Amino acid sequence: MRLSYPYGPTPLGRRILDALDTAPDRLVIVSDGWDNAPPGLAAEVLRVWRTRLDPGRRVSVVHLNPVYDAAGFDVRRLAPTVPTAGIRDAEDLPALVELAQFAEGRTGLAELKAYLDARTARFLHEDGLERAR
Repeated sequence: MRLSYPYGPTPLGRRILDALDTAPDRLVIVSDGWDNAPPGLAAEVLRVWRTRLDPGRRVSVVHLNPVYDAAGFDVRRLAPTVPTAGIRDAEDLPALVELAQFAEGRTGLAELKAYLDARTARFLHEDGLERAR
């Protein structure tokens, strides 16, 4: 059995281009926020994509970062135009990705309230089922 080990920088900007080339509805980037191969490429790819190639925001982009940045008391962002959320538990992934659409400005307050109401109702219903068991 051969194990793989991480080494060297990841060309994140190129991987983002590869992903965007597939014309997704949503792009989820999971990284530590260090855009270093070369520095700033991922942020520039995301900036150009959003401002020049997809100003209508057809593609939803969200960055999930499992690493806490102690210097800024937050998670490190890849680009100011991309919503970034800290993720600690894999179970939180679907909710964080859904909430990112609201941070991106793709929807309004009414949609956010409806989404939170539905999530709350689902949680309370599931909690009620657990208690009944």
